Amino acid sequence: MSVVGLDFGNENCVIAVAKERGIDVLLNDESKRETPAVVSFFEKQRFMGSEGAASLTMNPKSTVSQVKRFIGRKFKEVEFQNDLKLFPFEIVEGHDGGILIKVQYLGEIHEFSPVQILGMLFSHLKQIAEKSLEMPISDCVIGIPCYFTDLQRRAYLDAAAIAGLRPLRLLHDCTATALGYGIYKNDISDAGPTYVVFVDIGHCDTQVCLASFESGQMKILSHAFDRNLGGRDFDEVLFSYFAGQFKEKDGIDVCTNMKASIRLRASCEKLKKVLSANAEAPLNIECLMDEKDVRGFIKREEFEKLSSGLVESISVPCQKKKIHSVELVGSGSRIPAISRMLASLFKREPSRRINASECVARGCAIQCAMLSPIFRVREYQVQDSFPFSIGFSSDKVPICILPNSTLFPKRPGFPKS
Repeated sequence: MSVVGLDFGNENCVIAVAKERGIDVLLNDESKRETPAVVSFFEKQRFMGSEGAASLTMNPKSTVSQVKRFIGRKFKEVEFQNDLKLFPFEIVEGHDGGILIKVQYLGEIHEFSPVQILGMLFSHLKQIAEKSLEMPISDCVIGIPCYFTDLQRRAYLDAAAIAGLRPLRLLHDCTATALGYGIYKNDISDAGPTYVVFVDIGHCDTQVCLASFESGQMKILSHAFDRNLGGRDFDEVLFSYFAGQFKEKDGIDVCTNMKASIRLRASCEKLKKVLSANAEAPLNIECLMDEKDVRGFIKREEFEKLSSGLVESISVPCQKKKIHSVELVGSGSRIPAISRMLASLFKREPSRRINASECVARGCAIQCAMLSPIFRVREYQVQDSFPFSIGFSSDKVPICILPNSTLFPKRPGFPKS
Protein backbone atom coordinates (compact mmCIF):
# COMPACT_ATOMS: atom_id res chain seq x y z
CA MET A 1 0.00 0.00 0.00
CA SER A 2 1.29 3.46 -0.90
CA VAL A 3 0.15 7.00 -0.15
CA VAL A 4 -0.30 9.73 -2.74
CA GLY A 5 -0.94 13.45 -3.02
CA LEU A 6 -3.34 14.69 -5.68
CA ASP A 7 -3.40 18.19 -7.11
CA PHE A 8 -6.62 18.39 -9.11
CA GLY A 9 -6.34 21.60 -11.11
CA ASN A 10 -8.82 23.34 -13.33
CA GLU A 11 -6.79 22.35 -16.39
CA ASN A 12 -4.30 19.66 -15.34
CA CYS A 13 -3.74 17.17 -12.52
CA VAL A 14 -0.50 16.06 -10.83
CA ILE A 15 0.06 12.88 -8.83
CA ALA A 16 2.86 12.69 -6.27
CA VAL A 17 3.78 9.64 -4.20
CA ALA A 18 5.70 9.34 -0.94
CA LYS A 19 8.65 6.97 -1.05
CA GLU A 20 11.38 6.06 1.41
CA ARG A 21 13.80 8.68 0.13
CA GLY A 22 11.40 11.48 -0.70
CA ILE A 23 8.56 12.49 -3.01
CA ASP A 24 8.23 11.43 -6.66
CA VAL A 25 5.84 12.79 -9.29
CA LEU A 26 4.29 9.97 -11.31
CA LEU A 27 4.20 9.89 -15.11
CA ASN A 28 1.05 9.08 -17.07
CA ASP A 29 0.83 6.79 -20.12
CA GLU A 30 2.37 9.51 -22.29
CA SER A 31 5.30 9.90 -19.87
CA LYS A 32 4.07 13.35 -18.88
CA ARG A 33 4.00 14.69 -15.35
CA GLU A 34 0.69 16.53 -15.83
CA THR A 35 -2.59 14.88 -16.85
CA PRO A 36 -5.38 16.98 -18.42
CA ALA A 37 -8.57 17.15 -16.35
CA VAL A 38 -10.73 16.21 -19.33
CA VAL A 39 -13.36 13.53 -20.06
CA SER A 40 -14.51 12.98 -23.66
CA PHE A 41 -17.61 10.88 -24.38
CA PHE A 42 -18.09 8.99 -27.66
CA GLU A 43 -20.61 6.56 -29.10
CA LYS A 44 -18.88 3.44 -27.76
CA GLN A 45 -16.48 4.59 -25.05
CA ARG A 46 -15.08 7.51 -23.10
CA PHE A 47 -11.55 8.90 -23.03
CA MET A 48 -9.97 10.62 -20.04
CA GLY A 49 -6.83 12.63 -19.43
CA SER A 50 -4.51 13.09 -22.41
CA GLU A 51 -6.72 11.06 -24.76
CA GLY A 52 -9.73 13.14 -23.78
CA ALA A 53 -7.87 16.41 -24.36
CA ALA A 54 -6.83 15.22 -27.84
CA SER A 55 -10.53 14.83 -28.70
CA LEU A 56 -11.51 18.38 -27.75
CA THR A 57 -11.41 19.88 -31.25
CA MET A 58 -13.29 17.10 -33.06
CA ASN A 59 -15.77 16.34 -30.26
CA PRO A 60 -16.26 19.63 -28.37
CA LYS A 61 -19.92 19.18 -27.40
CA SER A 62 -19.24 15.94 -25.52
CA THR A 63 -15.80 16.76 -24.09
CA VAL A 64 -15.98 18.04 -20.51
CA SER A 65 -13.18 20.18 -19.06
CA GLN A 66 -12.73 22.66 -16.20
CA VAL A 67 -15.10 20.60 -14.04
CA LYS A 68 -13.45 22.02 -10.92
CA ARG A 69 -15.33 25.27 -11.62
CA PHE A 70 -18.68 23.43 -11.37
CA ILE A 71 -18.23 21.65 -8.05
CA GLY A 72 -20.77 22.75 -5.43
CA ARG A 73 -22.07 25.62 -7.57
CA LYS A 74 -25.62 26.67 -8.44
CA PHE A 75 -26.63 27.15 -12.07
CA LYS A 76 -28.05 30.65 -11.55
CA GLU A 77 -25.00 32.06 -9.75
CA VAL A 78 -23.86 35.23 -11.51
CA GLU A 79 -20.23 34.09 -11.53
CA PHE A 80 -21.15 30.79 -13.13
CA GLN A 81 -23.34 32.44 -15.75
CA ASN A 82 -20.31 34.53 -16.76
CA ASP A 83 -18.32 31.31 -17.22
CA LEU A 84 -20.91 29.62 -19.43
CA LYS A 85 -19.70 31.27 -22.65
CA LEU A 86 -16.32 29.55 -22.27
CA PHE A 87 -17.72 26.00 -22.36
CA PRO A 88 -18.55 24.31 -25.69
CA PHE A 89 -20.61 21.53 -24.06
CA GLU A 90 -24.22 21.93 -22.94
CA ILE A 91 -24.93 22.75 -19.30
CA VAL A 92 -28.43 22.71 -17.83
CA GLU A 93 -30.00 23.39 -14.45
CA GLY A 94 -30.74 20.43 -12.20
CA HIS A 95 -33.97 19.98 -10.24
CA ASP A 96 -32.19 21.20 -7.10
CA GLY A 97 -30.81 24.30 -8.79
CA GLY A 98 -27.42 22.64 -9.29
CA ILE A 99 -25.50 21.96 -12.49
CA LEU A 100 -25.89 19.08 -14.93
CA ILE A 101 -23.65 18.45 -17.93
CA LYS A 102 -25.45 17.06 -21.00
CA VAL A 103 -23.43 14.89 -23.42
CA GLN A 104 -23.96 12.30 -26.14
CA TYR A 105 -22.70 8.93 -24.86
CA LEU A 106 -23.38 5.31 -25.92
CA GLY A 107 -25.93 6.50 -28.46
CA GLU A 108 -28.01 8.37 -25.87
CA ILE A 109 -28.18 11.76 -24.21
CA HIS A 110 -26.78 11.54 -20.67
CA GLU A 111 -26.78 14.10 -17.89
CA PHE A 112 -23.88 13.91 -15.44
CA SER A 113 -23.39 15.88 -12.27
CA PRO A 114 -20.00 17.56 -11.69
CA VAL A 115 -19.36 15.10 -8.83
CA GLN A 116 -19.79 12.15 -11.21
CA ILE A 117 -17.35 13.69 -13.73
CA LEU A 118 -14.90 14.43 -10.91
CA GLY A 119 -15.25 10.82 -9.71
CA MET A 120 -14.37 9.58 -13.21
CA LEU A 121 -11.22 11.71 -13.25
CA PHE A 122 -10.21 10.63 -9.73
CA SER A 123 -10.62 7.03 -10.88
CA HIS A 124 -8.38 7.75 -13.88
CA LEU A 125 -5.70 9.27 -11.63
CA LYS A 126 -5.96 6.26 -9.33
CA GLN A 127 -5.42 3.91 -12.30
CA ILE A 128 -2.33 5.89 -13.38
CA ALA A 129 -0.89 5.68 -9.87
CA GLU A 130 -1.60 1.96 -9.44
CA LYS A 131 -0.15 1.14 -12.85
CA SER A 132 3.00 3.13 -12.09
CA LEU A 133 3.45 1.79 -8.56
CA GLU A 134 2.25 -1.75 -9.36
CA MET A 135 0.22 -1.85 -6.16
CA PRO A 136 -3.24 -0.73 -5.01
CA ILE A 137 -3.72 2.70 -3.47
CA SER A 138 -6.52 4.23 -1.43
CA ASP A 139 -5.02 6.63 1.14
CA CYS A 140 -4.48 10.10 -0.29
CA VAL A 141 -4.46 13.80 0.48
CA ILE A 142 -6.16 16.07 -2.06
CA GLY A 143 -5.32 19.71 -2.63
CA ILE A 144 -8.24 22.16 -2.73
CA PRO A 145 -8.55 25.95 -3.05
CA CYS A 146 -8.77 27.76 0.28
CA TYR A 147 -12.02 29.44 -0.81
CA PHE A 148 -13.95 26.16 -1.19
CA THR A 149 -17.17 26.08 0.81
CA ASP A 150 -18.22 23.17 3.00
CA LEU A 151 -20.50 21.94 0.20
CA GLN A 152 -17.61 21.92 -2.28
CA ARG A 153 -15.34 20.09 0.17
CA ARG A 154 -17.99 17.42 0.73
CA ALA A 155 -18.42 17.08 -3.04
CA TYR A 156 -14.71 16.30 -3.35
CA LEU A 157 -15.03 13.62 -0.67
CA ASP A 158 -18.04 12.11 -2.48
CA ALA A 159 -16.13 12.05 -5.79
CA ALA A 160 -13.14 10.42 -4.10
CA ALA A 161 -15.43 7.75 -2.64
CA ILE A 162 -16.79 7.02 -6.15
CA ALA A 163 -13.20 6.37 -7.27
CA GLY A 164 -12.41 4.14 -4.29
CA LEU A 165 -10.06 6.64 -2.69
CA ARG A 166 -9.84 7.39 1.02
CA PRO A 167 -8.79 11.01 1.58
CA LEU A 168 -7.00 11.39 4.89
CA ARG A 169 -7.32 15.15 4.53
CA LEU A 170 -8.29 17.92 2.14
CA LEU A 171 -5.36 20.34 2.19
CA HIS A 172 -5.41 23.94 1.02
CA ASP A 173 -3.24 24.46 -2.07
CA CYS A 174 -1.03 27.16 -0.53
CA THR A 175 -0.71 25.18 2.70
CA ALA A 176 0.55 22.19 0.69
CA THR A 177 3.05 24.43 -1.09
CA ALA A 178 4.21 25.90 2.23
CA LEU A 179 4.61 22.42 3.75
CA GLY A 180 6.74 21.21 0.84
CA TYR A 181 8.81 24.39 1.18
CA GLY A 182 9.25 24.39 4.96
CA ILE A 183 9.86 20.73 5.80
CA TYR A 184 13.05 20.67 3.72
CA LYS A 185 14.28 24.12 4.74
CA ASN A 186 17.23 23.82 7.11
CA ASP A 187 18.27 27.49 7.34
CA ILE A 188 15.37 28.70 9.52
CA SER A 189 16.60 31.39 11.90
CA ASP A 190 16.44 30.82 15.66
CA ALA A 191 15.97 34.57 16.21
CA GLY A 192 12.24 34.37 15.48
CA PRO A 193 9.71 33.27 12.90
CA THR A 194 10.52 33.57 9.20
CA TYR A 195 7.59 34.99 7.26
CA VAL A 196 7.02 33.90 3.66
CA VAL A 197 4.25 34.86 1.24
CA PHE A 198 3.15 32.22 -1.27
CA VAL A 199 1.41 33.53 -4.40
CA ASP A 200 -0.30 30.79 -6.44
CA ILE A 201 -1.70 31.99 -9.78
CA GLY A 202 -3.60 29.08 -11.29
CA HIS A 203 -5.58 28.63 -14.47
CA CYS A 204 -8.73 30.30 -13.13
CA ASP A 205 -7.93 31.63 -9.64
CA THR A 206 -5.32 33.38 -7.53
CA GLN A 207 -4.53 32.31 -3.97
CA VAL A 208 -2.16 33.96 -1.51
CA CYS A 209 -1.12 32.88 1.95
CA LEU A 210 1.21 34.24 4.61
CA ALA A 211 3.11 31.53 6.50
CA SER A 212 5.50 31.67 9.44
CA PHE A 213 8.26 29.09 9.79
CA GLU A 214 10.18 28.07 12.89
CA SER A 215 12.29 25.04 13.60
CA GLY A 216 10.05 21.96 13.30
CA GLN A 217 6.84 23.83 12.63
CA MET A 218 4.92 26.07 10.27
CA LYS A 219 1.79 28.14 10.73
CA ILE A 220 -0.48 29.64 8.11
CA LEU A 221 -1.34 33.10 9.38
CA SER A 222 -3.84 34.12 6.72
CA HIS A 223 -5.31 33.29 3.32
CA ALA A 224 -6.49 35.66 0.58
CA PHE A 225 -7.86 34.86 -2.85
CA ASP A 226 -9.61 35.92 -6.03
CA ARG A 227 -11.55 32.91 -7.28
CA ASN A 228 -12.12 34.41 -10.74
CA LEU A 229 -8.68 35.65 -11.76
CA GLY A 230 -6.08 33.35 -13.29
CA GLY A 231 -4.05 32.47 -16.35
CA ARG A 232 -7.10 31.88 -18.53
CA ASP A 233 -8.06 35.57 -18.18
CA PHE A 234 -4.77 36.51 -19.83
CA ASP A 235 -5.53 33.97 -22.58
CA GLU A 236 -8.90 35.65 -23.05
CA VAL A 237 -7.22 39.05 -23.49
CA LEU A 238 -5.19 37.62 -26.38
CA PHE A 239 -8.26 35.82 -27.77
CA SER A 240 -10.30 39.04 -27.88
CA TYR A 241 -7.40 40.95 -29.43
CA PHE A 242 -6.84 38.50 -32.28
CA ALA A 243 -10.56 37.77 -32.79
CA GLY A 244 -11.05 41.49 -33.39
CA GLN A 245 -8.08 41.59 -35.76
CA PHE A 246 -9.28 38.64 -37.83
CA LYS A 247 -12.79 40.02 -38.05
CA GLU A 248 -11.52 43.36 -39.36
CA LYS A 249 -8.69 42.09 -41.59
CA ASP A 250 -9.90 38.67 -42.79
CA GLY A 251 -13.67 39.07 -42.50
CA ILE A 252 -14.19 36.06 -40.19
CA ASP A 253 -15.87 36.08 -36.79
CA VAL A 254 -14.40 33.19 -34.78
CA CYS A 255 -16.91 33.78 -31.97
CA THR A 256 -19.63 32.32 -34.21
CA ASN A 257 -17.72 29.06 -34.76
CA MET A 258 -17.13 26.73 -31.81
CA LYS A 259 -14.16 24.82 -33.25
CA ALA A 260 -12.47 28.00 -34.47
CA SER A 261 -12.83 29.52 -30.99
CA ILE A 262 -11.30 26.41 -29.37
CA ARG A 263 -8.33 26.45 -31.77
CA LEU A 264 -7.73 30.19 -31.31
CA ARG A 265 -7.90 29.94 -27.50
CA ALA A 266 -5.40 27.05 -27.55
CA SER A 267 -3.07 29.08 -29.79
CA CYS A 268 -3.39 32.13 -27.52
CA GLU A 269 -2.40 30.04 -24.50
CA LYS A 270 0.76 28.90 -26.32
CA LEU A 271 1.43 32.48 -27.44
CA LYS A 272 1.22 33.70 -23.84
CA LYS A 273 3.95 31.23 -22.86
CA VAL A 274 6.13 32.39 -25.77
CA LEU A 275 5.72 36.02 -24.66
CA SER A 276 6.90 35.07 -21.17
CA ALA A 277 10.39 34.49 -22.59
CA ASN A 278 10.37 36.66 -25.73
CA ALA A 279 9.70 40.32 -26.47
CA GLU A 280 7.39 39.50 -29.40
CA ALA A 281 5.61 36.51 -30.93
CA PRO A 282 3.74 35.59 -34.13
CA LEU A 283 0.44 33.72 -34.40
CA ASN A 284 -0.20 31.51 -37.44
CA ILE A 285 -3.20 29.18 -37.79
CA GLU A 286 -4.03 27.23 -40.94
CA CYS A 287 -7.67 26.99 -42.04
CA LEU A 288 -9.00 28.58 -38.87
CA MET A 289 -12.41 29.24 -40.39
CA ASP A 290 -14.00 29.30 -43.85
CA GLU A 291 -10.83 27.71 -45.27
CA LYS A 292 -8.86 30.85 -44.40
CA ASP A 293 -5.35 30.90 -42.98
CA VAL A 294 -4.75 33.68 -40.46
CA ARG A 295 -1.62 35.46 -39.29
CA GLY A 296 -1.10 37.77 -36.36
CA PHE A 297 1.66 39.38 -34.35
CA ILE A 298 1.92 40.98 -30.93
CA LYS A 299 4.67 42.47 -28.77
CA ARG A 300 4.99 41.71 -25.08
CA GLU A 301 4.70 45.43 -24.33
CA GLU A 302 1.34 45.56 -26.12
CA PHE A 303 0.12 42.40 -24.35
CA GLU A 304 1.07 43.86 -20.96
CA LYS A 305 -0.80 47.04 -21.79
CA LEU A 306 -3.92 45.07 -22.74
CA SER A 307 -3.74 43.01 -19.52
CA SER A 308 -2.64 45.79 -17.15
CA GLY A 309 -5.99 45.69 -15.36
CA LEU A 310 -5.60 41.98 -14.62
CA VAL A 311 -2.05 42.45 -13.31
CA GLU A 312 -3.26 45.21 -11.02
CA SER A 313 -6.08 43.00 -9.74
CA ILE A 314 -3.58 40.34 -8.66
CA SER A 315 -2.06 42.84 -6.24
CA VAL A 316 -5.32 43.07 -4.26
CA PRO A 317 -5.00 39.70 -2.41
CA CYS A 318 -1.27 40.34 -1.90
CA GLN A 319 -1.48 43.13 0.70
CA LYS A 320 0.85 41.48 3.21
CA LYS A 321 3.50 43.03 5.42
CA LYS A 322 6.37 41.86 7.58
CA ILE A 323 7.81 39.25 5.23
CA HIS A 324 11.22 37.77 4.47
CA SER A 325 10.59 36.29 1.02
CA VAL A 326 7.96 35.81 -1.70
CA GLU A 327 7.48 32.48 -3.49
CA LEU A 328 5.66 32.55 -6.84
CA VAL A 329 4.00 29.36 -8.14
CA GLY A 330 1.11 28.22 -10.32
CA SER A 331 0.61 27.71 -14.04
CA GLY A 332 -0.29 31.36 -14.63
CA SER A 333 2.66 32.82 -12.72
CA ARG A 334 5.19 32.96 -15.57
CA ILE A 335 4.07 36.32 -17.00
CA PRO A 336 6.94 38.83 -16.49
CA ALA A 337 4.56 41.72 -15.71
CA ILE A 338 3.25 39.79 -12.69
CA SER A 339 6.77 39.30 -11.32
CA ARG A 340 7.50 43.01 -11.73
CA MET A 341 4.28 43.99 -9.98
CA LEU A 342 5.00 41.68 -7.02
CA ALA A 343 8.60 42.93 -6.79
CA SER A 344 7.32 46.49 -6.60
CA LEU A 345 4.63 45.60 -4.07
CA PHE A 346 6.83 43.58 -1.69
CA LYS A 347 10.09 45.51 -2.33
CA ARG A 348 11.88 42.26 -3.15
CA GLU A 349 12.20 39.98 -6.16
CA PRO A 350 9.81 36.98 -6.10
CA SER A 351 11.57 33.63 -5.91
CA ARG A 352 10.87 30.71 -8.25
CA ARG A 353 12.75 28.02 -6.33
CA ILE A 354 9.61 25.88 -6.01
CA ASN A 355 8.33 23.81 -8.94
CA ALA A 356 5.37 25.90 -10.09
CA SER A 357 3.24 22.98 -11.30
CA GLU A 358 4.13 20.20 -8.87
CA CYS A 359 4.40 21.94 -5.49
CA VAL A 360 0.80 21.28 -4.38
CA ALA A 361 0.90 17.56 -5.20
CA ARG A 362 4.27 17.19 -3.47
CA GLY A 363 2.99 18.95 -0.34
CA CYS A 364 -0.13 16.76 -0.32
CA ALA A 365 2.02 13.62 -0.60
CA ILE A 366 4.14 14.77 2.36
CA GLN A 367 1.01 15.42 4.42
CA CYS A 368 -0.39 12.01 3.47
CA ALA A 369 2.83 10.33 4.61
CA MET A 370 2.65 12.25 7.90
CA LEU A 371 -0.93 11.06 8.48
CA SER A 372 -0.39 7.47 7.37
CA PRO A 373 0.68 4.84 9.93
CA ILE A 374 2.89 3.05 7.38
CA PHE A 375 5.39 5.93 6.99
CA ARG A 376 7.78 7.46 9.47
CA VAL A 377 8.24 11.18 8.86
CA ARG A 378 10.25 13.53 11.05
CA GLU A 379 8.25 15.59 13.50
CA TYR A 380 6.87 18.69 11.83
CA GLN A 381 3.88 20.63 13.10
CA VAL A 382 1.43 22.11 10.58
CA GLN A 383 -1.14 24.72 11.63
CA ASP A 384 -3.53 25.86 8.96
CA SER A 385 -6.10 28.65 8.98
CA PHE A 386 -9.62 28.67 7.59
CA PRO A 387 -10.58 31.83 5.66
CA PHE A 388 -14.31 31.71 6.49
CA SER A 389 -16.40 32.36 9.58
CA ILE A 390 -17.86 29.33 11.33
CA GLY A 391 -20.61 29.75 13.89
CA PHE A 392 -22.32 27.45 16.33
CA SER A 393 -24.24 27.85 19.57
CA SER A 394 -24.98 25.83 22.67
CA ASP A 395 -27.76 26.02 25.23
CA LYS A 396 -25.46 27.79 27.70
CA VAL A 397 -22.99 30.08 25.93
CA PRO A 398 -23.21 31.26 22.32
CA ILE A 399 -19.82 30.83 20.64
CA CYS A 400 -18.46 32.23 17.41
CA ILE A 401 -15.39 30.87 15.61
CA LEU A 402 -13.86 33.53 13.39
CA PRO A 403 -11.43 33.12 10.47
CA ASN A 404 -7.98 31.70 11.26
CA SER A 405 -9.55 29.39 13.82
CA THR A 406 -9.68 31.98 16.63
CA LEU A 407 -12.22 31.21 19.35
CA PHE A 408 -14.13 34.03 21.04
CA PRO A 409 -17.14 34.06 23.37
CA LYS A 410 -19.95 35.97 21.69
CA ARG A 411 -20.61 39.30 23.40
CA PRO A 412 -24.03 40.98 23.50
CA GLY A 413 -24.69 42.62 20.16
CA PHE A 414 -22.09 40.50 18.34
CA PRO A 415 -23.18 40.09 14.69
CA LYS A 416 -24.45 36.69 13.68
CA SER A 417 -22.07 34.53 11.61
